[in-house]
Amino acid sequence: MRKFLNLFIPVLVAIFLLFSDYKFSYLDSLKKSIATLISPVYLGINLPSQLYSWINEQGTTKQTLLNQNKKFRVELVRLKVDLQNHNALLLENQKLSQLLNSRYKLDKEAFTLARVSSLSQSRLKKQITINKGSSDGIKIGQVVLGVDGILGQVSQATPLYSSVLLITDPTQHIPVKNERNGIRGISKGVSSYQGKLMVRFIQHGLDIKIGDVFLSSAIGSKFPAGYPVGRVTHVEKKEHNPFLTIELAPSQTIEQLEFVLINNILKKP
Repeated sequence: MRKFLNLFIPVLVAIFLLFSDYKFSYLDSLKKSIATLISPVYLGINLPSQLYSWINEQGTTKQTLLNQNKKFRVELVRLKVDLQNHNALLLENQKLSQLLNSRYKLDKEAFTLARVSSLSQSRLKKQITINKGSSDGIKIGQVVLGVDGILGQVSQATPLYSSVLLITDPTQHIPVKNERNGIRGISKGVSSYQGKLMVRFIQHGLDIKIGDVFLSSAIGSKFPAGYPVGRVTHVEKKEHNPFLTIELAPSQTIEQLEFVLINNILKKP
């Protein structure tokens, strides 16, 4: 009987307390006090799980940021490449426009546009290679033009590419005339690395000045008339030589040359 009372009395007390708390809220202050007292224990018990969650969240956030950063870097590189391609196309279009709107007249002659593939210059040989050949209608002897003047002549044509002998090559001779006064001579490439031209057979006393421009004269030549060849950089009268020593800088330089025009009308000498 005593054991029964020891078990039954606590149960009755618990039921009474529960009923009283539910009905009259007598124990609210007591519960708050107890909750306040045990809150550090509760925090201590939950601290490991909260710490684990925080560390896991931080790691996930860091990895997410790293992945996003990597994605943004890849996208930035792609955009830079697209911008470079865009700028390259704009530059190429500008160069083509300059070529097709050269300061000299094409006189509606048919021509072929080609890109410079390679450049080969030595003291005795000066030529370039273009990406058009006999399969494109290119023939040996055709004149090649740049933005600023005559570049040379096709010296070899294969089905896939052609070689162009530059006017600065020592073997090239072009009948020329002074644009200012019509005085005629013959230009010739010079055996040097400087890419110069000489004008021969102009006698002493004739009016030649530094800065004069010589054009192709087409007399006895495959080169059509009226295209710039070079500008006078030096004039000298040497003793025991009946002709003036005249040096020209070629009108068309090749340092940044990318596109050329090939005159499809092959003129016979």
